[in-house]
Amino acid sequence: MTTQIPDEVFFERGWFSVAAVDGTGLFDPDAHDLDPMTTSSACWRGYICGYAVSDGHLVVRDLILGSEDPPPLIGKIHPVREDDDARWRYEGLDIPVDFTGRLLIGDGDVDDRPYLNMGFQPAWMYSEVHELTFQAGTLVTAADRSAELAAVRAAGPATEPAQGESTKDWVSRTFSLSYDYSWPR
Repeated sequence: MTTQIPDEVFFERGWFSVAAVDGTGLFDPDAHDLDPMTTSSACWRGYICGYAVSDGHLVVRDLILGSEDPPPLIGKIHPVREDDDARWRYEGLDIPVDFTGRLLIGDGDVDDRPYLNMGFQPAWMYSEVHELTFQAGTLVTAADRSAELAAVRAAGPATEPAQGESTKDWVSRTFSLSYDYSWPR
């Protein structure tokens, strides 16, 4: 199994990886007649979103999509083929996202971080973590959660299946973007 390439969010001054999602309404390829295909073991979903918080609202700025055939336009934006024949990039989309819920976003490596080479990196693996809360795509609150996640990291969260947990369940959990996995309490 391989570490997955996360979606990203441009927030305040830079890019952060999406580490956990609790809510509904993020970008849905089906709503844009897109049929993503896996192009590498690092992107099983077949697409990667570049979101941004712009003027207090969540938007999709960029999208990388796996597709053998040229995908359709999104709005007036044409996809551009990347070096890999099956990867296409949309830039400058600015599609409003009607997300309601919470996102944990993180950036920065930590010293002595454990080796986890599958699924999505949990929030406690980042040195800087923010929790963003949205209502219908509008940013309601933003809180720095770096200290709380540092405490989780110091407590030694699980980096392998719990006693009695099946490997299949552990793998499924690491490939989720659940709060329970990303911020164990």
